[in-house]
Amino acid sequence: MPSKSDFAPLSFLSLPLIARDIIYKELLSVNSTKTEKPYPDTCRSSNSFIVIECAAPELDQKKGEFGKEDKRIMLFKVTLWPKRCETVAIPNERMRVWLGHDDPVGKKKKRKTPASKPWFCVVLAEELRNVLAGLAVFQNENGTYRTFGLSARVTMTPTKAEETESKRTTREAKLLDPLLNFRFLKSMKIEGASDDNMRYISEQVCRQKWDNYQVYSTITALIQAGDNCFGLGHHDAASGYYNRAHDYAIHFISNEKQIIIHPADPVAFLFKINLQRARNWIEQDNFEDAIDATQCALSAAEMLSQTNEPSVGPPPLDEHNGISRGRFRQWTCECIRDGAAKFGQRIKAEDIGCAYHYRSITEQAIEGRAIGIGCCVISDAAPKDAPRPLLELDMRTMQRLRIHDSDDEWESDGEG
Repeated sequence: MPSKSDFAPLSFLSLPLIARDIIYKELLSVNSTKTEKPYPDTCRSSNSFIVIECAAPELDQKKGEFGKEDKRIMLFKVTLWPKRCETVAIPNERMRVWLGHDDPVGKKKKRKTPASKPWFCVVLAEELRNVLAGLAVFQNENGTYRTFGLSARVTMTPTKAEETESKRTTREAKLLDPLLNFRFLKSMKIEGASDDNMRYISEQVCRQKWDNYQVYSTITALIQAGDNCFGLGHHDAASGYYNRAHDYAIHFISNEKQIIIHPADPVAFLFKINLQRARNWIEQDNFEDAIDATQCALSAAEMLSQTNEPSVGPPPLDEHNGISRGRFRQWTCECIRDGAAKFGQRIKAEDIGCAYHYRSITEQAIEGRAIGIGCCVISDAAPKDAPRPLLELDMRTMQRLRIHDSDDEWESDGEG
């Protein structure tokens, strides 16, 4: 019998990127800014949009920057459709964020050249954290944050339906919390929110120092968003979130030298992100990238858990100074379990086992499968059915490869 989820409305995030860009383009077309939206079903009421208005030249992204591999430059443009115009009217708009320079009070700043039109980005409320995480650390070639010294104005759209104080607080938090990614702003004014939320956020975004807990929360939220998309089978969207989490984490580890909360957190985050990227790429049959991600995850695990210097002692040798393959696997799994416990299970033994198993899939190595299952079995914290997802991933991958090989055979027979 079909479940309720089988009849769930189509999520905007599940659409291909090309289709989403077309919808963004339609939303920001000239006609939609002057007349009523002719296609109300294009944006269902379940989809809430945020408008970001960039009125500062510092935020312009030049075409040449997209090909650079400079780690100091982090482009924040993801699944957005930008448009330069005077203004835009968006159905189901929940919040608008303006970024630019405030003119001095009482004085009109004379410009040598006419000010260019601002450009607008429309983004789903669910994607706002992803976009602002990149925008907050977007840098020039000299390493200066491009939002440094800018002012921000945030306008929240009031809801038509009545809501309790508790619901209002929850709604505001979902919309405003991603703004906490900002730092180094000159000022921020918020309209339409409670006084406590306005005061707290306005103070935080003007601080000249990154908050460790905020960085930790953002990386965690991006990984979770990727996991949610993965669970729905939206692997392209999942890759976007995992890649953003990876770039965001690398930025703070390399540039800001952030320890986040615990000294082991940077390595633990890199392990987890690469582990999820590998799993996602395997589901897409992208084995080349999956191999690299798996190797990065295992290198991070070895660095953190110190499996190369285990406290369980050296491998037990027999009278001939040898060791059976099965006994060596058991010793390896015990080393991994011991290393995971040293740092409070920031990297769990069963997760390291997953990395070995992913590598076995991408490299067709039986040994990795045995260690992967063994880590799941020997871990003190793993559930009893921990090996099941690995075996199911194996089966799905082999079925896809079998279908692919069968198609190749048909093509070969046709050519003959």
